[in-house]
Amino acid sequence: MTSTTARGPLVISTMKNEAPYILEWVAYHRVIGFTDFLIYTNDCEDGTTELLDRLTELGIVQHERNKVLRRGPHKSALKYAQSHPLTLSAEWILISDVDEFLDIRVGDGSVGALIDSMSDDTDAISITWRLFSHDGQVAFVDRPVIAQFTDAERDLEDGGFPDRFVKTLFRASDRIERFGLHRPIVTADEVDDFVSRHPDGTIFDGDARDAKAKTHFAYTAAQMNHYAVRSVDSYLVKRDRGRANHTKQILGADYWQKMCRGGQRDTSIQRHLPAIEAEITALRADDEVARLHDAAVEWHRSKIEELEQHPEFAALKREILALSEGGDHLRTRDTAPMTIRTATVAADGPADPPQRTHPDPAKRLRRLAAEMRSLIDHVQPSEAAQAAHANLDVIERGLFGKTSR
Repeated sequence: MTSTTARGPLVISTMKNEAPYILEWVAYHRVIGFTDFLIYTNDCEDGTTELLDRLTELGIVQHERNKVLRRGPHKSALKYAQSHPLTLSAEWILISDVDEFLDIRVGDGSVGALIDSMSDDTDAISITWRLFSHDGQVAFVDRPVIAQFTDAERDLEDGGFPDRFVKTLFRASDRIERFGLHRPIVTADEVDDFVSRHPDGTIFDGDARDAKAKTHFAYTAAQMNHYAVRSVDSYLVKRDRGRANHTKQILGADYWQKMCRGGQRDTSIQRHLPAIEAEITALRADDEVARLHDAAVEWHRSKIEELEQHPEFAALKREILALSEGGDHLRTRDTAPMTIRTATVAADGPADPPQRTHPDPAKRLRRLAAEMRSLIDHVQPSEAAQAAHANLDVIERGLFGKTSR
């Protein structure tokens, strides 16, 4: 399959307080063949807004403010993006976060090579996530993420976990009802005819609305490197910022355990490092871009120092360090995750007996509702998810007088 437009594919992203990582992410995607970037932001404090504005002035990206609706930042941005002129003129689209890097292993490693490797009937290429651990790194460092972290989650044959999320490179089409975070939502009458493939060309092993690959990941052709936690200190800032999709969810040690997975060394993406570093240097040749990036790095360093003085964040860091020391990120699917108490006792020794507390039942119910909504988002078909959300709306209104959506 060959692209019929002169421009390369479009990547759409949503960001908040991600300024230190922007230049690398933009440089990488330019190197592998993306030409257009549509980036939405909201409520940034670290210079993300200003840096993206400058890159927009230079014609490198298109930055838009995200007016966040009840559905949350991510889904709000995708709603606006669907009718944006850049989207309407695109042939191929990828929705990707700044901690995700499309690692292509076919041809010259470009997105064009991946598209060209597909048969002409292909509507979408669903690329499976590969999570990367913190690689034992504690400090936030101003270096390319792909150079710092090479400890990837295991293959299935080596004890890795099945059912991994995908991100999808898809052909723009009227057959798409709306954009999804992991896969486009296809209109009901086109679902059966919509052809989605793994990067190796085989038919995707989930249904047309499934957000996960089951057991076939096709990493030999491409994978979506997902650096969800980065370093321990970077994770503190991520916790402070919150999630773009599930804004009610608090990022704690449990989320760290879910997303920090390693056990298999993977340096394949580093073949692009020389080209990426040259591209970053070219971007920094603009004095304002260089100044804004450096200021953002200092903001993150100061924010980490500030958070470490807060008891809640200090406790979280201790928990994560204990999990790291215990090797929780290296476990296989047949190994039970370490409990926080076990990890902490192993690292620090027995603690004083906990004092009995009486948690606020309303807070617990709100937290449970947020967790339920997070799970409901993955229910298929989407009509069932909508009905479940509606039922939960009724419960929340009865308890709290309003919904969390």
